Amino acid sequence: MYTRERRETKIVHDFVDNLILRKKSLIDEQNKAGEQFDNQTIKTFLELLIDNSNDTDKGYTDEELREETLALAIAGSDTSAVGTCFAILLLSQHMDVQDKIYREIQEVLGDTDKTLEAEDLMKFNYLRAVIKETLRLYPPVPITVRYLKKDLELPTGITLPEGSNVVTSIWGIHRNPRHWGDDANVFNPDRFLPGKASQPNAFMPFSYGPRSCPGYQYAMFSMSTTLINLLRRYRIKPASNYKYDENNPLRVSFEVMMIHVNNFSVQIEYRNEPNKNKKSEEM
Repeated sequence: MYTRERRETKIVHDFVDNLILRKKSLIDEQNKAGEQFDNQTIKTFLELLIDNSNDTDKGYTDEELREETLALAIAGSDTSAVGTCFAILLLSQHMDVQDKIYREIQEVLGDTDKTLEAEDLMKFNYLRAVIKETLRLYPPVPITVRYLKKDLELPTGITLPEGSNVVTSIWGIHRNPRHWGDDANVFNPDRFLPGKASQPNAFMPFSYGPRSCPGYQYAMFSMSTTLINLLRRYRIKPASNYKYDENNPLRVSFEVMMIHVNNFSVQIEYRNEPNKNKKSEEM
């Protein structure tokens, strides 16, 4: 297993290192040719990192460029994908919540094929609450690890020594009745509606504090866009290959990220299209 992991890690690292090398060469050629970019030019994330590393001793090394690129490519996409899959799974089991989202879509966009705009996303208060409640119960990354550069005294009086590696259970914090009440294990999006008491320190699906994930808002917009476009056309129903209720909670496993052991299976059916509204497909 270790040998296979190292071999596959090298393949990924070599690919990204080559990408960085070619991008640096391209930027150097453009600079030598005197090409100028106006404020309307869209640069890639990697180009911005390279630009900010030029002519400064505090810039990114090639290794750091690789790490940041991989973080965006993997953490910036897989976390959103897994979070979206869990949301779809929960909506298939909570039709009342799904119907509320659909009504919100109708209120914001109308019963038309109007293109979803960025400003529209800010109007989806209930959908945003559903996504947050999904991430509370099923954070794509259920633990986080930190290295202590100095002693850390906890509120309990226990001191964690410098040099320790600390594992924080996001899953445990998100389901702690002390923060979320006796129904901490219950799917209830109303917890996150505007006006409700917030639990900022106890809600950390993308970690918390200075080292929290910078892609949190991107993930929220990405998940919202996917769910809106899906629910506009389809109704999501429970899969037939497993049972889910109070006595049969969703079973999950933790690999690179947390996943559903039944592969996020659901059924979908068209909402309003002629001759298709009764057709269901297993996914």
